Parts: sequence; C-alpha cells; structure tokens
Amino acid sequence: MNRNWFAKTGWIYVPVHFMGYFITLLAILFLIPVASAIFRNGHSVTEDLYQLFVYGSCTCFWWKWIAEKTS
Repeated sequence: MNRNWFAKTGWIYVPVHFMGYFITLLAILFLIPVASAIFRNGHSVTEDLYQLFVYGSCTCFWWKWIAEKTS
C-alpha cells in the first residue's frame, strides 16, 4: 500500500495521492460551514477572528499531523 499521500516541498506539504486530496478536501469542507456560522452569528470582526482561529488552528494541526505521518 502506498503511504505517501503528501510530499514535503520546503515548509509545506502537497497532496500527491488520492487520499491526500481527500483529507485536504475534508478539512476545507469542514471549515466552510464553520466559518459561515461564525460570520453569521458574530458581533465584531475581532470576535469572529478569535473564534475562527480556534477552529482553523485545530483543523490545520490535524491536517499537518496527517501530512507528516503520510509523507
């Protein structure tokens, strides 16, 4: 089984396998409704950015962890 889902190029990871693209798409599809809910219910730009940072950083952490383990 090919475990190279991502290729490390410099500081970033690029998906090179179907599963890498799938994981990336899942992360993006998760953040779209989260961001729209935050912007819809937010009261200020600062509050929106604080809430978006929490979800965005957690999602990016897990995406990067998967990319590191499968590159």
